[in-house]
Amino acid sequence: MKRKNFFTAICAGGLGIVLLFNSGALSNGIRRGLSLCSGAVIPSLFPFMALSVFICKSYAADFFSAALRPVTKFLKLPESAGGILLAAAIGGYPAAAKCINDSVLCGTLTQKTGARMLTFCVNPGPPFLIAAVGGAMLGSIKAGLMLFFAQLFSGAVIAASGAFFCKKAPPSLLKAPPRSSSSACIIESVSSAAESCFRMCAFIIIACGALGVCEQGYFFSHICTSPLEKAICAGGVEVTAGCAACGAIGGSAAIVTAGAISAFSGISVMLQVAAATEESRVPLLPFLVSRPITAALSAVLLRTFFSISGETAAAFSVQGSNIETVLSASAPVAVSLLCMASLFLLSFVPPKSESEPLLKSFWQNVGKKQK
Repeated sequence: MKRKNFFTAICAGGLGIVLLFNSGALSNGIRRGLSLCSGAVIPSLFPFMALSVFICKSYAADFFSAALRPVTKFLKLPESAGGILLAAAIGGYPAAAKCINDSVLCGTLTQKTGARMLTFCVNPGPPFLIAAVGGAMLGSIKAGLMLFFAQLFSGAVIAASGAFFCKKAPPSLLKAPPRSSSSACIIESVSSAAESCFRMCAFIIIACGALGVCEQGYFFSHICTSPLEKAICAGGVEVTAGCAACGAIGGSAAIVTAGAISAFSGISVMLQVAAATEESRVPLLPFLVSRPITAALSAVLLRTFFSISGETAAAFSVQGSNIETVLSASAPVAVSLLCMASLFLLSFVPPKSESEPLLKSFWQNVGKKQK
């Protein structure tokens, strides 16, 4: 134990010295991470993450589970998993992991089923791919749509492959989970989305800071020099920074690389998934194995499309864009910000059980003052 403590202390001290002597590069990287969070991640993801958690927690999950019954039956999942599938498609990376963790804790999913769902549910959502990556980072909404459909295809292949090798869900798990009131669901969805966004932004900022320090080193200066190599290295650590670096590649290669990076997720998202599923102790090995497979499927699909269709880079107008400029004039992001503000205000509304005594006391005080 003492040897382990000594080794950890040496690593922490060495890291502190490296950061001290590279404080300028660290600051630049952190500023870049903050720009990505404020300009792309939070506006495009927060309201949809809140909506996805609300779907999982409220009675809407029962409706969507019934509507998606053919899909869950084909994938050999409990019927209650339909709401999770929809929430994963809307919210993306952290929302899916959070919903799966909560479902395992309340007993509607087993750990084994939750581990299988992580392999095809933890993917970037349409707001991130279309608005943030496509519109803001690559300068092409059409490219964002291409990335979204590639993710759907690769996720469907992973889901169908997993269903082929597993047994049907036990009937005992087909029960509906307990639901909360609408006001409680709103408060919980806002709080959960805010927590997930804060955690995501913290990982993005620290990853961008680490990348800023690494870019000053020998590896990035002499070995990893091309825009493609830099984007792949950055995407292996943090998906947002990697997709943003794809804008410097240009052409169809930028779309293919961004598709592979967003499907792989990066070490940052993997750590977030591990943190989100810590309570339920869902095994993460299937999820980690699926990441390179999903990335390869997305890249092959996108490359095949360009080869067969004959589309050129000019058709997509793929080029680097200023994130703040694009999003400041984006109507969808403006709506997202309004939704975020509305959900923030609604978060102050207490549940019905708490609000009724408060209102009764308020009106009693008003009556006394009038007398």
